[in-house]
Amino acid sequence: MAPRSWLRLPVLALATLSYVLASAASHSFENTAIVRTVDLGGSLVSVTTTYAIRALEDGAQKYVVSFGEKEKASVSWFEAKLKGQGDPLPIKSRLLDPHE
Repeated sequence: MAPRSWLRLPVLALATLSYVLASAASHSFENTAIVRTVDLGGSLVSVTTTYAIRALEDGAQKYVVSFGEKEKASVSWFEAKLKGQGDPLPIKSRLLDPHE
């Protein structure tokens, strides 16, 4: 049986997001792992994406995650934490300047 086209959507979205992250952000960080989990249980679909990143430069402060309009509209919760710490980091939501 051929795979359904909607099953390829998470893979395509992850590849697109990875490309956007790599091209939009400065090279101060390295993505060491990106894990996307899709839970189809029940009447709701839950999608979780976890990024593991490593700073390449001392004092690196800003990591950019970029969403398209449709993806941003469907995100209901977003949190950033440092490994081993319980308090979330501050998040700024803004339009990305194409000249950055």
